[in-house]
Amino acid sequence: MRMKTILKLAWRNIWRNKKRSIITIVSIFIAVFLALIIRSMQLGMYDNVIKNVAGNYTGYVQVHAKGYWEDRNLDNSIVINDSLTQELLNIKGVQDLVPRLEAFSLASFGTSSKGVLINGVDVEKERKIKPIDERLSVGKAFLPKSNEVIVGKGLAKYFSVKTNDTIYLIGQGYHGISAAGKYKISGIIDLKNINLNNLVVFMPIETMREYLSAPNIVTNIIVVKKNKTDVDKLQSRLKNKLKKDQFEVMTWKKMMPELHQAIVADNVGGIYMVFILYMIITFGIFSTVLMMTEERIFEFGIMTAIGMKKKIIIQTLWLETLFLSLIGVLLGIIAAYPILYHFYKNPFPLPSDKADMMEKFGFLPEIPFSIDSEILITHGLIIFFIGVLVALYPSIKIWRLNPLKAMHKK
Repeated sequence: MRMKTILKLAWRNIWRNKKRSIITIVSIFIAVFLALIIRSMQLGMYDNVIKNVAGNYTGYVQVHAKGYWEDRNLDNSIVINDSLTQELLNIKGVQDLVPRLEAFSLASFGTSSKGVLINGVDVEKERKIKPIDERLSVGKAFLPKSNEVIVGKGLAKYFSVKTNDTIYLIGQGYHGISAAGKYKISGIIDLKNINLNNLVVFMPIETMREYLSAPNIVTNIIVVKKNKTDVDKLQSRLKNKLKKDQFEVMTWKKMMPELHQAIVADNVGGIYMVFILYMIITFGIFSTVLMMTEERIFEFGIMTAIGMKKKIIIQTLWLETLFLSLIGVLLGIIAAYPILYHFYKNPFPLPSDKADMMEKFGFLPEIPFSIDSEILITHGLIIFFIGVLVALYPSIKIWRLNPLKAMHKK
């Protein structure tokens, strides 16, 4: 029997009992629709959190000197040159590099003093992550090599300073040299993170090198990845290219383990919920196939007795199950996608009380949905797998079918 004929037969068999088929399709549709909404909202929220925390400050991937992350002092720094820069830029998935020079110092203003983390930055390069001037609440960004700094919002409040005030910095420079200087405040920055706002001072990287007596060094090289580049794959490529005894390559997951663990824990809860949905739909499809098979045992016995091969009957039943699954999946995707796209372009705003809490932790008070095609493909394939799995029952039943016994059941 030709495949075209088998397809026609399977399609017509679906609509022999329209009520049963429609119930099965609707149950698959609801499961796919809810699964896409749940997973899209979850993954969109994770992307938003990672983008705000990692993408806008630490970057997704950083290169340090070996041992820097465990012992953050200037002796564990990288001497950056054209050769190293070109080597990194030639790696697949690397779009650009953002150098930073970090050091702890004591800041003072009037009678107050506090330990701060100074970030020496290249203003133009920082635009590859997020422009500094877009994050300023007051003032303006400093010029390269200027004797100015930008302080965090919380730090400005602690010292009661405003733009054009001068703060003093005292610390330890490169190889133990004393470091001291006074710098005018050009702006106050809001990093949407309480801890960072209370700690961070930004300074032009060249000015900071002079402050620390440390020419041509950096402590962090933020690797700006190209769109759609997988972070873990990029980390692997960097590790393979760089000398392991000189450099370490870290992703945001290692640099912010608490955030990564919180996302993983929450993600498990979402997967369990989707798993329960698919368990329900599996039993729904199986009950349909079970009833369909038992009702048609006599029919299968007659077909076998008149010479139809069992493998053709099995193929027909598999196609019936897959047709039902495919219709339900397509309807679920067609119904869900406009909603996902709407909330991707117009993120779902959180209520005011929860919005305040999210902002305190440095997150935007909104939930953008994800429209990653992987979500649609994954859930479509899950239903396909369920259909294939459920179709095993009638296949085994028909393969063991005795035509005489089957016809006597009528």
